[in-house]
Amino acid sequence: MKRTLLIIAFTAVLVVPTGLLGTVATAASASPPKLTAMLLNISQMPTGWSVEKPSGGKATLGCYTDNLMPKGVKQTETASVDFQGKGGFPAVGEKLGTFTNATTGYKEVVANLAGCKHFSGTSGGEKVTGGTVEQMSFPHYGDASEAFVVIFTVSGVRFYQDLLYVRKGSIIMAIYEGNLRSIEVSQFLGFVEKAVAKLP
Repeated sequence: MKRTLLIIAFTAVLVVPTGLLGTVATAASASPPKLTAMLLNISQMPTGWSVEKPSGGKATLGCYTDNLMPKGVKQTETASVDFQGKGGFPAVGEKLGTFTNATTGYKEVVANLAGCKHFSGTSGGEKVTGGTVEQMSFPHYGDASEAFVVIFTVSGVRFYQDLLYVRKGSIIMAIYEGNLRSIEVSQFLGFVEKAVAKLP
């Protein structure tokens, strides 16, 4: 139950039905081949990790859900994949999207998320409370990048997430690592560098 809620809540900020990077049900196998080839794959994950299938659950988390909707920018392709460690944690997800104007889309997404200081709502039918979003210091990637630390509680269980957005050319990448404790930045950095290296 905890793992499912974690995945639903984490992917909510990256993938909402009419948002930036597609829908929760968008899996790598159903994505356009061009972007799919750029996603992280299971061979790049630590031993014992597995691919997490889309849960199909719904999350409504206020500004943390609907901030991924750049106005006037058309999304042309999308791809996504999620992984989980042994026992379900940590969880790592990557989403890629191409746009008619990725520069404008990226700026709006980052500005909206930066303004989402607090959030609450529901995830998979469970109550989400105490959500906070803060920008974090992180190495620069691509043409532009911005990192965030997200913390929230679901049914009394505290979740932690490091989240990074990268724009490179017409592609926007969102990648997160989530866990039941503060994220090991060095591990997240390793996932990020592998993901960025696959972008053209």
